[in-house]
Amino acid sequence: MNYNSVAEIFDAIDDTRARLGERLAGLNGAQENFRPESGGWSIAEIVEHLAILESRLLGLVTVMVSKAEKAGLQRAPEGSEFKPVTLEHIAERSRREKYVAPETAQPQGGVSIKESLERLRQSRASLKELRPRIEAADLTSAHYPHPAFGPLDAYQWLVMIGYHEDRHLRQIDALLASPEYTAIGANA
Repeated sequence: MNYNSVAEIFDAIDDTRARLGERLAGLNGAQENFRPESGGWSIAEIVEHLAILESRLLGLVTVMVSKAEKAGLQRAPEGSEFKPVTLEHIAERSRREKYVAPETAQPQGGVSIKESLERLRQSRASLKELRPRIEAADLTSAHYPHPAFGPLDAYQWLVMIGYHEDRHLRQIDALLASPEYTAIGANA
C-alpha cells in the first residue's frame, strides 16, 4: 500500500489498533496465556512485545523529528506533494522470512493484556501529540537502520508501527484458530 500523507499513515495504524482491540476483547486469563505446543509466544506476550516496540518507535520518531526541526527541515505548505511511502518491499520479503526480536524487545511474561493495552494506549496518545510536528517537518532525509530491513526514513518507521502490529495480529489470529486454542476456549 502507498501512503500519500501523514494522515493516511495515522489512519492505517489506528485501523490496525482497532482490529487488535477487537481480537483481544473478552479473552480470559487461560486464553491470554495459551502457548501452543510448538512453542512461540502467548497472546499476552505478543501484546507485551507490541507495547515494548511501539514505545521504542515513539522514542525513535521523536528523536528524528527533533533533529529535522533543529536542522530547519520543514515540509512544503499543506496541499503540496507528499512523496508516497510504502513498505511493500518489506511486506513481500517478510512473507518468506521469520524474524527473531532482539532480546531487549522480547516479552518478559507475567504482564496482562490489559496492562500492555494501557501501555499501547499511552504510547499512541503520545504519538498523536507528536503528529503536528511530524506533519510540519520534512522527514524524508531522517533515516535510522532497521535490524532486518536496513535504513528507513521517519515516515517508513511510522508505517512500520502499523505493519508490525498487523504482522503480530496475524500471529494472534493463527493462535485463535489453532485446534489447541479452540479446545481451551471451549473449556475456559
